[in-house]
Amino acid sequence: MIALGASPAFAQAVPSAPVDQTPEKVAESEQIPPTSEQTDASGEPEANTPGTIVVTGSRIRRDNFSTPQNIDVLTRNDQLIAGARSTGETLQSGSVTSGTAQISGSFLGYLSEGGQGANTVGLRGLGSSRTLVLLNGRRLAPAGASSQLVSADLNVLPTSVVQRIEILREGASSIYGSDAIAGVINIITDTKVDGITLDAYADVPLEFGGGRTYRASVTAGKSFDRGYITVSGEYKKDEGIRLGDKDDWRCPRELAFINGNEVGQGSPDNPNELRCFPFERQGLGTARGYGLSYGLVPGSGFVFFGRRGLTNNDVTQGPLLVDNYDLRPLSASNVYNEHIFSPIQTWTGFLSTGYELGALGNAELYGEALYSRRTSHQDRGTQLSFQQITNSGEAQLYGGSYLGYPLDLFGLATSPFFPTSFIDAGINYFGPFIVPDRTIKQKQKVNFFRVNGGIRGDLGIGDFRYDLNAMVSQAKARESLQNPTVDRVNNILVAVEAPAGTPDNLITYAIPGQVGAGNGYTCAVNVDAAGNFIPGSTCVPINYTAPDIFMGGHFSDTLFNYLYPEQVNRTKYNQETFNAVIDGTLFALPAGEVKIALGAEYRHDFIRDVPAESRQNGTIYNYSTAGITKGSDEVKELFGEINIPLLKDRPFFETLEVDASARYTHYKSYGSDITYHVNAQWAPVRALRIRGNYGTNFRAPNLYEQYVADQVGFYGGGADPCDEFGTIYSPGTTVYENCLAELTPILDDPTTPENEALDFFTSTGIQVTTTGGKGNLEAEKAKTWGVGAVFNMPSHIADFSLAVDYFNIEVTGEVATLGNLILNFCYTGGPNGDLPFPNNPYCSFIDGRNPANVPNPGNISSFKNPYLNVARQIAEGIDFDARFAKDVFGGKFSTQLQATRMLHQQTEFFEGAGLSEFNGTLGYPGNGAGPKWVGSLDTRFTTANDITIRWGAEYVGKQVSTDSDIFLTSNGDVCNPAIPGNCILVDYDLTAEAYWEHGLSVQWAFPQLGQVTMGVNNIFNAKPPTIAAHPNRADPRVGNYFANGPYDYRGRSFFVNVTRSFK
Repeated sequence: MIALGASPAFAQAVPSAPVDQTPEKVAESEQIPPTSEQTDASGEPEANTPGTIVVTGSRIRRDNFSTPQNIDVLTRNDQLIAGARSTGETLQSGSVTSGTAQISGSFLGYLSEGGQGANTVGLRGLGSSRTLVLLNGRRLAPAGASSQLVSADLNVLPTSVVQRIEILREGASSIYGSDAIAGVINIITDTKVDGITLDAYADVPLEFGGGRTYRASVTAGKSFDRGYITVSGEYKKDEGIRLGDKDDWRCPRELAFINGNEVGQGSPDNPNELRCFPFERQGLGTARGYGLSYGLVPGSGFVFFGRRGLTNNDVTQGPLLVDNYDLRPLSASNVYNEHIFSPIQTWTGFLSTGYELGALGNAELYGEALYSRRTSHQDRGTQLSFQQITNSGEAQLYGGSYLGYPLDLFGLATSPFFPTSFIDAGINYFGPFIVPDRTIKQKQKVNFFRVNGGIRGDLGIGDFRYDLNAMVSQAKARESLQNPTVDRVNNILVAVEAPAGTPDNLITYAIPGQVGAGNGYTCAVNVDAAGNFIPGSTCVPINYTAPDIFMGGHFSDTLFNYLYPEQVNRTKYNQETFNAVIDGTLFALPAGEVKIALGAEYRHDFIRDVPAESRQNGTIYNYSTAGITKGSDEVKELFGEINIPLLKDRPFFETLEVDASARYTHYKSYGSDITYHVNAQWAPVRALRIRGNYGTNFRAPNLYEQYVADQVGFYGGGADPCDEFGTIYSPGTTVYENCLAELTPILDDPTTPENEALDFFTSTGIQVTTTGGKGNLEAEKAKTWGVGAVFNMPSHIADFSLAVDYFNIEVTGEVATLGNLILNFCYTGGPNGDLPFPNNPYCSFIDGRNPANVPNPGNISSFKNPYLNVARQIAEGIDFDARFAKDVFGGKFSTQLQATRMLHQQTEFFEGAGLSEFNGTLGYPGNGAGPKWVGSLDTRFTTANDITIRWGAEYVGKQVSTDSDIFLTSNGDVCNPAIPGNCILVDYDLTAEAYWEHGLSVQWAFPQLGQVTMGVNNIFNAKPPTIAAHPNRADPRVGNYFANGPYDYRGRSFFVNVTRSFK
């Protein structure tokens, strides 16, 4: 995490790019935003527009730096001296994002925005889809390896050529269109360079051997008569981090407590020592070295097989029972090889050029191109559960006989690898859990290309200028993932004696103690009807009860490569934009010139995401299915802005001005809308400015939300509200009565006195199908407003400034899926409990329960989870920004403190549900949760000979959860203390404590030559807060650390950056 000092909101020298992308050069050591003047090819200011700039959040050129917007500016030197590894890391820092979670290379969920390896940014806790990212004032299109492309991937951004970053912290849809609800981030490049600049960077963690980052770049440019050209190339490599790289990640526990004493599963060798990777809770444990066995003779029951042999003990489900007998080794060998941070390599090229025509109103032809290639991969653990195979009738999982008759007569395939000791013990079936001793690999290759060009010049009417621009962006991605398919899992479980000519690597031998001991077997699919080996076959049968497979997971290369073929997904995203803007002075008032900007824009977006054929067909073993996501949308827009100076240089009215903008939008997908925004500022005296804003904003449904093809996944059985309802709920409660009414006709045996429905528990997962909302979705709408004050101390007293800004954002009609809330609302009667069961709208999404005459009677078969306009979200808070500077000891001292206090982070998941407060709580990216306080401190001293010493600090406030305590039985089941029984109150540690991080760096500047920067990030090796693995939550963790915030997981690291310029 990088604590950065941004140029404050009170010094608004913040040029943008829609009119002019050519900022004037400034000294890198300056601590205020660089000014910008419109220049000709020689770099001299044009006479017709002296000192004009275009500020992010406006399309009007101005002749001063005091704007009503709340904007921060981060210069290139801010990134260098803070040791930032990339532009993306800078933008994801807590000081920029208010400490809310972001999608980064460490967010290794299978379904996430942008896919694996992507880096996105969202402001105000509202998610990346509600923050607009611009490059030189123009929209940056999505990129990534996923159908869920909803925002820009920060990996495509160059670092070496970035001059500054402007962060607008208020809605701006009337200026930029869709997505600009929480704010706008504008990355501005240094487009005019004379000479060659070489830049190299390295960051090396000091506490472990991995996680190193390297970056190298070359930038060259030339300004010549009537033109200029700038070219930059950059390479960056992040080695990634594995779970086993850091010692403090290697022992995750549940962190559950009873009366202040930690409880959990014991080590098999020392029951009083809590084990790492306890089984079951939140996937902590690895299901290795055990299996489900049973005999066909009535009454033989189920038997579990563990390291210590056969046992009738139940599998330990919770933290309260000591796992003395132990069902598997302390950890699987592949667990420590799993990636927590993705290894990423990027190659980036950037070109900017312009040429003056000397005609068409001093017109300039200009162009810009960006190319980025990202490769990333993730190593993951995998496991096989042969109890879940589809074609269990053919799979050879049986042995022995039934009442003296061969099991084949009953359609049960017997295995030559079945242990004779099992048969002697009366066991006829064994379905093991097996964990291979190696990881599978998921790989991404993402190519992103963006080119834009246009013409700009004078209209010949006063100072009016025009800018016509066309832009094309394209992202193409290939993702591969090793996954077994159902047919291959079946094939390795159907063995026949190997015929002559079978290659040795396709033969598996039964070992002593197995039915076919001494014989060699190959897969039945390798042999034709005549009993001959089929040339070119690659299947290897698995001896699933052999100790080296069952306990050790030692797969041969041939077996592993056959079982885990590469599944390839391909994604393509295109965006075309055409933009026309004119701006200039309309007329003059006593207080100044009235300026306007008018424009029109057309944009077309297209996505095509093609999953692997096996995933489309649903034939990947134990994995969700997905169809082809394909669709497009187009938007036509008209917009305008006016700036009116009302009063100036009057008593109590040093300045009074109003800026208003409006935008008409027509989307092909849902229709038309109008947004507007009003900014005003009043300076009663020169030292004080009061500013305020109010506006409407919107976010159009993105292509993923509209067109996502049916994606089939699964919830655990616990998502069914009726799971163990007879134990959890009391008679007369809503869920109890509704579940009883629905399950009684299915499960109750009228010949018995008890109602069997009361013993119901969900025995399988619940299939969920996520579908797009094309034709039903409308745009999200937002109202944003704020008010603030900027105080600048008179310079003869002190160089001190303070800005305080209040903000309020309310988003309605948020596009979202309800997930398992659909199930809850069906049985509870909706958010307010007032909808009748089973005729409420939530129940209509459920496909019913299995009848009595099919397997798993009473289980919910499946339910639909469409995208809907359902949610409402509110973000409210106060930004603080203070800066002090003073000349001392022959040098310059400066310090800047920035902080945000979130007052409310509220979400209403469905209309009528009421607002839920998540301020200061644990949460996930985009759901409005995060700390109440975040802050950063940037202190520097620059000597007379251009040596700068910097101390930076960043603070992330405490986050808590309301789910800390839960009642469990002694075997770990959830229970109701109102019902007689053994209920124990278990406390889970779900408090992420406050976090401080500090960094120290030194920079030597050599005018006209370059500079050297080195330092230590996280100098005190601060660790992220720990949280528990709660039964009702799925908080992401790395080891025992909370993995969902702007924390540094690499630990203390040393960095160095060297820049050398040649003129």
